Amino acid sequence: MPSSDQTGKQPALSLLPDVSRAQSINGGWQAATTMAELSKTGRKLVRLKGCQIAIFQTDTGLYACNNRCPHEGFPLMEGAISQGCVLTCNWHNWKFDLESGDTLTGGDKLRRYPVRLSDDGTVEVDMSEPPMAQQRDQILANLDVALHEYDYSRLCRELARLDLIGADPLDAIRVAFACRMDRFEYGTTHAMPGAADWLAYRAELSDDRERLASLAETIGHIAWDSRYRPVYAFSADVKDWSETGFAAAVEAEDENTAIALVRGALAAGLTWDDLRPAFARCAMRHYAGFGHSVIYVSKIAPLLALLGAQSLESLILPLTRHLCSVTREDLIPEFRAFNVVRKDWDSLVASEPVTKDDFLGLPVARVLARIRRSAGDVQGCYHALLGAAAWQVRHFDHRVMYRADMPIGTNVNWLDVTHALTTAQAVRELATDMPELWADGLLQIGCFIGRNTKYVNDETGQADDAAIAAIEDNGDSDAILKNLLHKRVLDHGCDDYIEPVHRLKTIMMARAELAAFPDAPWRDDLLVAVNRYVNGEFPRRRALRTAHQSISFVGRE
Repeated sequence: MPSSDQTGKQPALSLLPDVSRAQSINGGWQAATTMAELSKTGRKLVRLKGCQIAIFQTDTGLYACNNRCPHEGFPLMEGAISQGCVLTCNWHNWKFDLESGDTLTGGDKLRRYPVRLSDDGTVEVDMSEPPMAQQRDQILANLDVALHEYDYSRLCRELARLDLIGADPLDAIRVAFACRMDRFEYGTTHAMPGAADWLAYRAELSDDRERLASLAETIGHIAWDSRYRPVYAFSADVKDWSETGFAAAVEAEDENTAIALVRGALAAGLTWDDLRPAFARCAMRHYAGFGHSVIYVSKIAPLLALLGAQSLESLILPLTRHLCSVTREDLIPEFRAFNVVRKDWDSLVASEPVTKDDFLGLPVARVLARIRRSAGDVQGCYHALLGAAAWQVRHFDHRVMYRADMPIGTNVNWLDVTHALTTAQAVRELATDMPELWADGLLQIGCFIGRNTKYVNDETGQADDAAIAAIEDNGDSDAILKNLLHKRVLDHGCDDYIEPVHRLKTIMMARAELAAFPDAPWRDDLLVAVNRYVNGEFPRRRALRTAHQSISFVGRE
């Protein structure tokens, strides 16, 4: 055991022998202690170059390691040696093989140091640091294990280690997408667009803790969505790129062909700028995945701007899988009008003036028909739809989330209404660059408006008059949204990833749209809506409702 005072307590760090100024022997070798001193207890704690180093004399040799357990920092000098050179941290039973360096029980690798014994009995420890590239590669290899096991705390520690050695912490995100892209059974998840927003938000932060937290949320979401998943292999075939062929493969849900065409595009050196129109058209062709497809396509460009072109393959292969497997709600009765209205669009579209009130209270089919009467002015129609979507979030009847007698098809929550906002932003960004997409995009927003009509109440959302008045009177919308980001997103306290990432996406959407249209007529409604949503409760599992729906469903089987 380590040397101690008469109380048996480990000496304070300031009392440890400081040999950091000892003469360096052959570069990084430092005189640490003597064999005579070490043999008294079989272990010795010293401080070298500002680090606590634990030295052990065992049946199999001499070993030195960081005294702090890589799990939670407890002193390994208080640990037990067994089986010759297995060191156990007695706080949480993590076990380390001092000979091989393997972590036998636990996660993080233990930092070990070479030890040698000089002719005069001096125990020397090599304190030289491995090359930065070697350390980086080891950390990234460790991350792969933590990703598979969804070890959030370890992910965060490895990110901190990456930053500490001066490596690019975004390498961790690049590796995470590359290592886990074939673990997403149905392709892209919210982890991808969430990464775009988390990393964009991180770029605004100066506090090291906040910057690390944003990275941890990014990589944690990737790990959560792919945890313990087997490999869902992508086709290795390569075919010459053809947008027509790609669209046909996606429409036929032929993933292997679609992937082969994408691989051909990458082999030919095509960039996301080259491929983006094809993906956008496929995402817009259907009201698919409740707006997710459009959002996913829109977030590739900003994410690549942060991660670099080397991440293109790991982002678009899962996106291709998503487009081939995603649900197509325009094929079910509630949204069938999407294709009916779109069919004769070019010959019947008009430019009738429109406001948000023209869309409120209407079912899906009537909303879409009303869009066609005004879509000749795409900007005017877009603003009216966004205004209606913001109004619906502001007036969402949150009581519906707590009802236990709801039919199984009406399990709605905040995400059902806020998705209209985030989809609207994605539509505007894509259709601004590709104007031919406005028709499909406006109709997608309209599907949300018509569907959410059932879940709003004119009186709901007016209870907190003081907060609403403060928002409406405050001219600095960006300050309002930054405050929400700080208070309700970064240190969210949520058990899952969907809730905080949706808060983040919705706030970032509001910032982008208000930056583009600072004097838009929907400004106040949007700010009030986002404030109400972000500060609202988010019930996810409703035991009584699930029981009610199960009894009802099984009774009709």
